[in-house]
Amino acid sequence: MTVAGFVLAVISGVVAGRFHHTVGIAPILAGLLCVSCFLRRRDVAIVGVGAVLIRDLMGLWGWFTLVRLIAILSVIGVIQLFRVRPTLRSLLIGLGVSSPVYHFILATGDWLTRACSQAPLTSQGFWTTLTTAVPYFQRSLISDLLFTSAFLGLYTFAGYLVALRWPSVLPQPSEG
Repeated sequence: MTVAGFVLAVISGVVAGRFHHTVGIAPILAGLLCVSCFLRRRDVAIVGVGAVLIRDLMGLWGWFTLVRLIAILSVIGVIQLFRVRPTLRSLLIGLGVSSPVYHFILATGDWLTRACSQAPLTSQGFWTTLTTAVPYFQRSLISDLLFTSAFLGLYTFAGYLVALRWPSVLPQPSEG
């Protein structure tokens, strides 16, 4: 795995662990979208699973960790299925599909494990859990959009700095 992928996994996991449920900030999806643009498929899985494990090792470890891992592996599948690339359209489609999948799985897991909602295990309880998760989903979607923009902006800025400061480390076009 590349250094950038490792750093992104750690940053995503620490930020998600620090602000886990307070305001709906979870930059793990944004991190996955970004690494899917530039890294190999295996690295995308390592970043996603690593970020979730780092997040939960910060004091949130429990049965719900399994739900988060299932959700993040589902998101990785969606990202691979849609072949997310560094274009605005591709990133928006990737975010627009992966975010609802992720939050639907989290809400379903919450209902099954009764981690937060404590809703009864009935169809009405499931519907209640889904509807009470809507505000969290909305905040998360906005933060995912902002974190994706920030991560890609930082990546681009770092690339420009390298190109300006150390152009010899970049691949050179072959002549002939």
